[in-house]
Parts: sequence; C-alpha cells; structure tokens
Amino acid sequence: MVDLADSRPVQRTKAALFDAFVELVLERRYDQLKVADIIARAGVGRSTFYEHYEGKDELLKAGLSGPFGVLADMLGPRHDDARLLAVVEHFWENRRVGNVLFAGPTRPLLARTLAGLIEARLQARPEVENPALQAAQLAGGQMGLLSAWLSGQAPATPAAVAGMLYAATRL
Repeated sequence: MVDLADSRPVQRTKAALFDAFVELVLERRYDQLKVADIIARAGVGRSTFYEHYEGKDELLKAGLSGPFGVLADMLGPRHDDARLLAVVEHFWENRRVGNVLFAGPTRPLLARTLAGLIEARLQARPEVENPALQAAQLAGGQMGLLSAWLSGQAPATPAAVAGMLYAATRL
C-alpha cells in the first residue's frame, strides 16, 4: 500500500503552499493573510488545502516542524551538532522571514509550537518535574536568542549561536 502522505505530488503541493505562505507573509501582516490568498498564490484548490491543513496556523506549524524539531532534539539523544548548525545557518539565510515570524503576531504560535516539541522530548526524562513549564521556558529562551540575533541586536556567527542554543538547553 502506498502512503499518500509522503507521495511526491503531496510533497509538491505542501511545498507550494508553504512557499506561497512565506511570500505572502513578507507582503502583508499575518492577521490580514487569508487561506484564500495562500491557495490563490499556490495555485491549488481550497479542498486541497484543507486536505492537508486546518488553517494558516497549521500550515505555519508544519512548515517549521523540521527546523524546530532540530532545536527540540538538543534535549535528547537525537541531537546532532551539524544538523543544529545547518538549521541556524538556514535561519540566517532566511532572516527576513525569521524577523517577521519571530517578532510579529506569529511569535506566540511559534513559541507554543517549539514548546510542544521540546515538551515531548522532556517527557522522556524522569528528572524533569514539570515538562510543560520547562519547555515553555526553553522555547522562550531559544526564540529570544534567535530573534535578537536575526534582527541584528546581537551579532554572532552561526556557530556561536548554535553553541549558545545548545548550552542553554543543558538542564
């Protein structure tokens, strides 16, 4: 049986939707962005969008699950220094988008998304008494560090930022 969720057409559709979303986020405020705008820009139908996402928040969360997963992995056995550095470099290369998402009205959604991924890793650690609270703290710190760096408030190399992110996760 073929898993349609991983098929090339589905991957292309999701990529087109996320690319359209990113383009639109750079053009207008997030709260003014409508699903109709995204599907028009991506050239897909409304029902196709809703086959994959409940709304624009879900699209944003899905689009960031990969890089945010790498940030969350710093708390578990799947941590990889090279992957972390690659994600930090990716954020730098896309800092224009990052500055919009990390500083705008999407920041609380991003912080909750990252905190959820971190919490899932912390639940496997019995020494952590309150994974949800610890995850919220770590996500807020990571978002603050990345936001300050991407906006130019705190210049540093990507390697230095990756090192700071990792050091801040040591519980």
